[in-house]
Amino acid sequence: MNFYVAVAIVSTVAFTIDLLLRVTEKIRSFGMEERIHNIKGRIIPIEDFIPHNLTLVSVFFMSLGTAGILLKLIPLNGLVCFPVCVMCGMFANFAVVRILRKIRAKPLPKDADLSGTEAVCTQTIQGDGYGEVMFSFEGSSYTFPALSENETDIIKGETAVIILINEGVCIVEKQSEMLDILNEKE
Repeated sequence: MNFYVAVAIVSTVAFTIDLLLRVTEKIRSFGMEERIHNIKGRIIPIEDFIPHNLTLVSVFFMSLGTAGILLKLIPLNGLVCFPVCVMCGMFANFAVVRILRKIRAKPLPKDADLSGTEAVCTQTIQGDGYGEVMFSFEGSSYTFPALSENETDIIKGETAVIILINEGVCIVEKQSEMLDILNEKE
């Protein structure tokens, strides 16, 4: 019981500090903007069950601690209690991620012309494969799967230019490649 109480208290304090920093100082996830992991699920997005930033880690442990306290009030074997608490934490993460996606989701206008828009590569785009880019349009951020126009690798963090969006996939080109073409013509 003491373990679950300590976990619940520490994670609640961490979650509260995280929210206060987000609201007052505009600091997100204690400076940790990148995901802890990147697991691709086909039918059910597995990565939504596993915490992928520090905020969701605190949500996971808050749920784990709270479920543990409630289950310990019922005389339940510890070997059953801990796995159930872990599952409660995973489902809490899934619920929070899904709710946040619904709240944040502002659809991209269908008639939006994004050609020439700068995007930042958030997941390395292999020359012959998919990656991911993030860009801003009318004050909102969007993340889309992306392909490289010239089939060159675009490394995570590099700036790319959107050429077009076709069926939810951005076709992008390295910004440095576009500048190289302009320099050659001169």
